[in-house]
Amino acid sequence: MYSEWSSLQDEIQCDKTNQSVLHKFPAAVGTTVATSVVKHIATSLSIAANNLEPCRLDSDKEVKWAMEVLCYGLSLPLAELDTIKECVNVYCNWLLACMPPSPHPESVPKPLREDPDPYIQDMIHHLLNLFVPRPGSDVDSVRKQAVFCHRVLRQIQLIAKESTMLSRESWETLLKFLLAANDSLLSPPLEKDDSGLSSYDIGDQLCERVLSVLFEIWLLACHKCFPSPSLWKTFRAMCISWRHHESLVVQWHKVNHALTCRVLSFTQGPDYPKLTLTDEDSQLIPPSMTYDCIAQCWFRFLHIVQNPVDLCRPETIGKTHKFMQAAMNSNTLVDPTQHECLLKLPFIFYKAMKGVSVMVNAFLGIPQTQTRYDDQLISTNSNKLSVPSTPPGQRKTSRPMSVFSSSNKGSSKSSNTSANMPKSSTPMLSSLIFYEPRQSLAPTRPRCDSILHLFGAWLFDAALARVRFHNCHRTVPEQGSIHSDRRSSSVTDSRRNSVSLDYHQDVGCDNTYEMGRAEALGTLCRIFCAHKTGETILPVYYSRFYLAMYYGLQTSEDYMSGQVLASVLFNSCDILRVDLDGVQMLLPHILDAIQLVLNDLPNKYKSSETSSAIEFKNVDLQRSCINLLLSTLCLPLHFKDLTIRDIVSSTDTDVQLITFISLKKKILDLILGALKTTADSTNTQMLLGGLMLLVEDLAVCDLAEQTTFQPHDVSLEVDNSVFSDNSQTSLKTSSSESSFKEGPYHRLGNSAHDIDSAYGLFGESVALICHRLMSQWKGDLNSALAAMEILAGLAKLVISPPNLMMCKCTVKWICEFIVQQCNRPAPAHSKDLHSTIVAAFRCLMLWLVEHSRLLYDKECLHVVLEVVELGISGSKSQKPEIQSVQLKETKIAPSVQNRASDPPRYKQDKQRQPASKRVQEAAEGLLTCIIQHVGAFPPPCGPESLFSLLDEKSLLKYTKGNSSLPEHGSPFRYFVLENSIVIGLLEQPLGNIEDPLPTVTALIRGPFGRHAWVMQLRHSPRIKRQGSSKSHLADPGRPVPMENVGTHHTVRPRNYPESVDKVTQTKADKSIPTLESLVTDENRPELNKLKSFMEKQAQFEDQISQTKQEEMQSMTFPNQDTECKPPKITEEFQAARLFLSHYGFLSLDALKEQSNGSLPPSLVTLDTTNPGLSNDLEVLDTITARDNDTVHVFYVKSGQRLAQDILRNVESNHCIQTQFLEFLHSLGWPVDIQKHAGWTGHISTSWKISQPEDIQNNAPRTGTGGSIYDGQQQVLYWADVSSEVAFVVPSLDTFNRLQNDGDKSPHISLNVNGDRLRGTKPTTLTMERPLGEPRSKPGDSPGSPHDASTFRTRRFGRASTITIGPDTKIFVVWLENFEDHENFPTGDLLPLTNTGVEQYTTASSTSMRQEKDIFLIFIHALQNGLFRIHMEGNTGRISMAIPLVDGMVVSRRTLGSMVRQTAINIGRRKRLESESYQPPHVRRKIKIQEIVDKYHLKMTESEFYTALFQDVHK
Repeated sequence: MYSEWSSLQDEIQCDKTNQSVLHKFPAAVGTTVATSVVKHIATSLSIAANNLEPCRLDSDKEVKWAMEVLCYGLSLPLAELDTIKECVNVYCNWLLACMPPSPHPESVPKPLREDPDPYIQDMIHHLLNLFVPRPGSDVDSVRKQAVFCHRVLRQIQLIAKESTMLSRESWETLLKFLLAANDSLLSPPLEKDDSGLSSYDIGDQLCERVLSVLFEIWLLACHKCFPSPSLWKTFRAMCISWRHHESLVVQWHKVNHALTCRVLSFTQGPDYPKLTLTDEDSQLIPPSMTYDCIAQCWFRFLHIVQNPVDLCRPETIGKTHKFMQAAMNSNTLVDPTQHECLLKLPFIFYKAMKGVSVMVNAFLGIPQTQTRYDDQLISTNSNKLSVPSTPPGQRKTSRPMSVFSSSNKGSSKSSNTSANMPKSSTPMLSSLIFYEPRQSLAPTRPRCDSILHLFGAWLFDAALARVRFHNCHRTVPEQGSIHSDRRSSSVTDSRRNSVSLDYHQDVGCDNTYEMGRAEALGTLCRIFCAHKTGETILPVYYSRFYLAMYYGLQTSEDYMSGQVLASVLFNSCDILRVDLDGVQMLLPHILDAIQLVLNDLPNKYKSSETSSAIEFKNVDLQRSCINLLLSTLCLPLHFKDLTIRDIVSSTDTDVQLITFISLKKKILDLILGALKTTADSTNTQMLLGGLMLLVEDLAVCDLAEQTTFQPHDVSLEVDNSVFSDNSQTSLKTSSSESSFKEGPYHRLGNSAHDIDSAYGLFGESVALICHRLMSQWKGDLNSALAAMEILAGLAKLVISPPNLMMCKCTVKWICEFIVQQCNRPAPAHSKDLHSTIVAAFRCLMLWLVEHSRLLYDKECLHVVLEVVELGISGSKSQKPEIQSVQLKETKIAPSVQNRASDPPRYKQDKQRQPASKRVQEAAEGLLTCIIQHVGAFPPPCGPESLFSLLDEKSLLKYTKGNSSLPEHGSPFRYFVLENSIVIGLLEQPLGNIEDPLPTVTALIRGPFGRHAWVMQLRHSPRIKRQGSSKSHLADPGRPVPMENVGTHHTVRPRNYPESVDKVTQTKADKSIPTLESLVTDENRPELNKLKSFMEKQAQFEDQISQTKQEEMQSMTFPNQDTECKPPKITEEFQAARLFLSHYGFLSLDALKEQSNGSLPPSLVTLDTTNPGLSNDLEVLDTITARDNDTVHVFYVKSGQRLAQDILRNVESNHCIQTQFLEFLHSLGWPVDIQKHAGWTGHISTSWKISQPEDIQNNAPRTGTGGSIYDGQQQVLYWADVSSEVAFVVPSLDTFNRLQNDGDKSPHISLNVNGDRLRGTKPTTLTMERPLGEPRSKPGDSPGSPHDASTFRTRRFGRASTITIGPDTKIFVVWLENFEDHENFPTGDLLPLTNTGVEQYTTASSTSMRQEKDIFLIFIHALQNGLFRIHMEGNTGRISMAIPLVDGMVVSRRTLGSMVRQTAINIGRRKRLESESYQPPHVRRKIKIQEIVDKYHLKMTESEFYTALFQDVHK
């Protein structure tokens, strides 16, 4: 930089202008003269100042003679302190002559007042004598000398700041004086005599002060009178002799940081992140200094100490003139590099590198402050090595690498160490390396090459300081190159020098300077991790960086440096995900370092109880390793057999060809081993997310390549027998828990298959997660939720062959976890505990649905149903004996529990005491899922809807003679059972039913959905018996008449038995006379006439009978008139009455009011004449039985910041990357909005039953980049038994409609309920009535109870208003340029993501939602074909969901699945965290109760039965 200019160092050091003529005389003479003259001058000065008398020195000759005496007085020994003090007073007074007019100008000689400039230069030269050390002086005298020096320095500062008449010669004289003073004080090495006092203690006391004044006045000179290149070269050359003082490095960085802050302000703009300085440092730079001057000063000051890496080379620092002179004068010191003061070099080297690191961070845009950092760099006692305080942004209480350093046998082997210098193995030194949290970088930061041009040479040299190289990396340097200036004046030279290596032939593994080396290498890691998308870096920088990383990542004891390794791991989290060329060559070494931190050290010190042994448990260090590990998971299966280039090729090293696929086993062992030892919740979740990625990636890869693992025969037999219906096995099992004890985790590990296959890894992962869940994670909410999310994800994986035994064990372990959580002591029960139980029930549901064969196993079914019973009722009917022991440990009253010998307690005999209402609701949901969906999902109508797709309108189209709902009333009869199930009964047979049988069509609406059934009352089966052409109940016909009727016996009937005739009559018997005895002659003719009539009648009857018999004999058989005929078949039935009666719902007890007056009867009739009933039933149908989420997907091209530009990208497939469309289709399947029965992303088009006449056949758009899925025609949809997700890709058309309509979304009008009350059906269904609308109006329902709200509050403990929980916004953003995530316009795009449910959520304002409930998943395609994930969002009390983790690198085949699972889990966690969230079946139940309150038709028993026999409207 100054090669063409000469240095003034020799001139300054040999300058004699500070010598007086009195120095020619003996000391006694000079002292006598100086004492007398100076005393008189000082007295005259005082008198002149007090009496306003002018100074008597009137001529130039007189003044110069007096200055000669004063010059000698300043050089007197410290025994003459009074004289020295008076000299200082006189000169300080006379120096005011160059200042603005003084209040006492008479005290200054007239020649100084008239032309002060030449005199000022002479006085400055003379004052240099004051700064010359006086050997042999006592401590008090030296301290007084330091006080005089401070006064002179303050006066010089004042002159430099305020004087306006200093010439260039005066400025140069001033700067030369400061350089000479610093050189006089700082060049000699500090030594101590036999008494322990430092002979040069004045330099130690004034070091910081004299340096600060030098740098400050030099900056002022740059502003007022820019120094010449010779002065700059002199300053730079003289600093070489001062580098053994740490204050030099401190002041150097103060100026550098102040200048860097100003440089960034005008080169990067005012919005660039600023380096926050202290008030004192911010005033170092004059505000009016020009930009060009600042830039010149910044670059020159940056190189003022030349190469700071020389601070790690005592042979360079100790070979100055003063050090050589001290060694020659010493009787004990032979080598100047062994001087005692050089023991502080390691710490000074660290401070130098730390200051460079701060400047690099400032250029990268990392926000930081210098307030505490400056305090750290200033040593309070130069005789002691002070441990600096933690820099801002890096304050951590742990000491991460003390175990590394203590295990390093090769550290501190050089002879230049002592007991006073902390070794690298001490905890104090290890505490200086701290984790710097990953902070966002400035998007407009300079290129990596630009920063490396400035600092690369220093950082590369420092990163390899004192390193013992392999033979292949050793280069014999040219003569003197080690001691040459490693920092040249041009960028080209610095880049050329940056590739040279320090060659320490005789030095072993010396970790004395590992602090500075660690800081330098960590800074390099941050620079390379700041690599932008598409940015190029010079190959020379790549090669040098990878070489430094290679030695920094060494884990062998001969080469390892613990602090360097920790710094690399802390600062290189992003190194594998920023598209660095050739970075994969570091992969084996990175894995070795990760293994050391995550597996080797925890296992090595696992049983140790000493404090030093447990320091490896540094959470941040482990987190950094996990971050690195998450970047490597997909590499083996992605590159497979590709060879990794070796960075070492030497004869003294064993070089083996390593392929990516060969590292798969190591990565698997790393993540499984880390899961076994880590205790931090965040680290656990990150590892679980990585494990899920590994298992899924391996499973998908195996299926794609059709290379499934075939287990051995024993395993096949075990797996095949898992679900066999073996009654003997089931009978032998006395309890469900016995299987848990027979197959614990450690025993399963013995028979585990090779984890290289998906089959083996699946089993090992599930077993490990369940084991850790029940032993370690059950008390941590976030870890338990993460474990459940991963288990749910593993349940959906397709493993070939299926690991059936592990599936069964997993279900049992989940059940055991639920039992453990429910049986915890009462003080342990909290919302977090119940959240884990709810999540476990949901996970168990997914396992049973995905593996329905599990319930064919009696033991498994018994365990599951017992857990359901426990969740609903709070206890099991029968508990095993082993749990009784466990309950004693938890101090729960044993009287509440059952023994194994006790008979089971039935539910009607138990008191229902669930752990909480949420737990009960989750258990009810699981039970319903078992009954309805296990083995039957997806339903016939597809996974889009768990409901029947038939409603009243659809069914009436198929009835005979009707095609729509009547205007008044409804043909359906509506009843409510147990206040929770609405049954609509249609007595009209459907058109496809021809049998004249009692037929009823039932629409059953319950908490878990809507179901349609058609039932007939039949006395014979519909299907004929096989093998017979006629039914066994066919009519046999009338029997054929037979002629032979047998013997006809004429028997006269008797009124009394024959024994009566033998009884002797009495007089009483004869008291009634006979007819003959009463007939007289007079009336006998009449009697005879009556007898003749009777005879004629008998004859007539006999004749008629004979005639009739003859006619019958002549007639054919059978007689059509007299034949018995079956009655006419009835076609009109009271089918509703029959249904209620046959199913046991119709009884007098069911119609009576409950004992609790607020509860309705068990059987309630609804008022079908009220027009609002049908609308409220439609509202009930819109409350789905599953949770729903909406994910909005955006595509951002490089550099885009405007919402319109982002939305325009998806209009054409030519504007996007090809992987984007593939990613979209991996999220779900396309559905047509008009025909879709599930969630569509907006309530106005969701959960509706499409009618053929309402569907418009619009041609779908083609050639789009995803805009077809904007929610107008199609969306991407995915659903399982518990969740449904709509993936919407907003387009520019959506934005234009929003602008034209002046609305945020096509939501429905708030007056929708008014239309319903008028009987008008809306075109689409809604979620619920607006929150501000009253629940009912007078006259809507005559039988509505007045205390409905009181009833709901008492029973459910919730408000009557239905809320669906938080409105969580989930954005998936595809980035072409990763840096664009800093400028993504979330606020501008938020109005396009309205789903219509915002008015039903609990968020109080849009601003709160923007701050709390927006989660962003950024995806960036790397050049190697993998994808980098970045996640943002405020997590609150419950942390971010997995399996995706911020910084993870995922493969192409798992990207869609991982994003979908994460989005679903985000929604689930936010719902768990919400205080007001109600599960779907609870919302449906509350809505049913509201319907009962509004439309309950109160009737007496007689009126109810009468209404059953009455017809309804048809």
